[in-house]
Amino acid sequence: SPELRWHDCFQNRQCARLEVPLDYNNPTGEKAAIAMLRIKAKTSPTSKKYRGPILFNPGDAGVAMINTMGESFQKLLGEEYDIVGFDPRGVGVTTPPVAIFSDQYERAAWDARTPPLINSTSDSFIHAYTRGELLGELAAKRTMHAAAHVSTATVARDMLTITQAHGRDKLMYWGFSYGTVLGATYAALYPDNIERLVIDGVVDFDDYYSGSWSKNLYDTDKILQLFYDECAAAGLACPLYANSSSLVQRRVEEIFMAIQVSPLAVVDGTGSGYGVVDHSMLKRDFFTALYSPFTDLNQYAHILAAVERGDGRLALTYNQKFHVQPKCNSEPTLPIETLDATAAIMCGEGQAVNFGFARIARQFEQLSQVSKFADVVVERTTLTCAGWEIKVKNRYDGPFNSTTRFPLLIIGNTMDPVTPLVGAKKAAHGFKDSVLLTIDTPGHCSYAATSPSAMKHVRRYFREGLLPPPGTVCEIEDKLFGIPEEGFHAVTKEDKAVVDAARAIWRHSHG
Repeated sequence: SPELRWHDCFQNRQCARLEVPLDYNNPTGEKAAIAMLRIKAKTSPTSKKYRGPILFNPGDAGVAMINTMGESFQKLLGEEYDIVGFDPRGVGVTTPPVAIFSDQYERAAWDARTPPLINSTSDSFIHAYTRGELLGELAAKRTMHAAAHVSTATVARDMLTITQAHGRDKLMYWGFSYGTVLGATYAALYPDNIERLVIDGVVDFDDYYSGSWSKNLYDTDKILQLFYDECAAAGLACPLYANSSSLVQRRVEEIFMAIQVSPLAVVDGTGSGYGVVDHSMLKRDFFTALYSPFTDLNQYAHILAAVERGDGRLALTYNQKFHVQPKCNSEPTLPIETLDATAAIMCGEGQAVNFGFARIARQFEQLSQVSKFADVVVERTTLTCAGWEIKVKNRYDGPFNSTTRFPLLIIGNTMDPVTPLVGAKKAAHGFKDSVLLTIDTPGHCSYAATSPSAMKHVRRYFREGLLPPPGTVCEIEDKLFGIPEEGFHAVTKEDKAVVDAARAIWRHSHG
């Protein structure tokens, strides 16, 4: 509806769809409906203690994120806040959806025909490029209209509209990953309409809007080296243990060389789950594990050790959680698949997509000098957009150097696999008086690890408007192998709430 109306949904949640113009330049024309889910404040909106709504977006479906993690965020920040997740244009349960494929079965069939990683066979690179051309042609025929209205600038306007629908004119927001592009674009366009704004796991905005995706991998291989070092130091707590980090690395590389020439046929005990574990699957999933090292990377050490023994069951089970499992006559559940919308956003906003095969090949060669995972990232970005023709309306690409009404809190990890710390530093330099809070951890975004000290700074920022001192670096509790150390000891009731909430956010973000 045009007015914000909340309805009970799921378990102890409230949901709403806010009607907005599909195109703000044509306010009386077609409409979109922005899907939201909230954990309601424990205080009444009429109470003097009520602090208002904080919007959240993780880079895709905010509704699913808050459905999973909302209570933990409220516990961290305070019960006087509404914790609100929203799905951006085309994503999740916001309408109109961006849907290249007609149903889950067609999407699953498309995924099943994914070629091997580029450069792993003589024709895999050109196959992936042609597949990108096909995806673009399908999108142009099937979802042209919806995909043209998914720009970040349009969603930033939606964020302002959502804030105003709450009877307020200044946004409170915490965005992660692509959600940092949303936050920075909002800050650039509406600098006077900010009460609090946190961007966490910061994308290089100029690189994103250029469509080149050439600056994502600067810190990626640092996580690999940490993995090898920690495994060697952990002794038998690491299933890939060897006497030195170089020997651990050699062991891992030999596992990958072996699986390249001898893939594993896997059938589970009931015969209902089966597949082939090959080099491409193993490497793609290894890269994904870098996002959440203290759960997935630890788990991946066991996966690789099992593969070394000729057992691919753990690898297959891990891989299956990333793919659509079609179901007949099923009720809608969260999360909703967002891959089509992700392609529409990143490809539609990229200034110079459709690079051509030769240029993409050169880009791959250049990125291969930066990271061992260049093939995975080029496959997921530049090659996905190889045939994309739909350009978004209302595109904004900078500058990102506003003087905002209230300074931003910018969070970056020292070893993030896809948003290196240099992106957060660049954002902090651009937005006047903003402060960078660094967390000394591997993984993507602050919830990759448990850092009660970092979360205490976030709480103080939202509640008191206090920024951490410039140069602040926060430690974490987690270890890749062995028992974590609880380095932050609560001394007050507030400290205990922060510690418990930080650990809960980490736990819920990793399922």
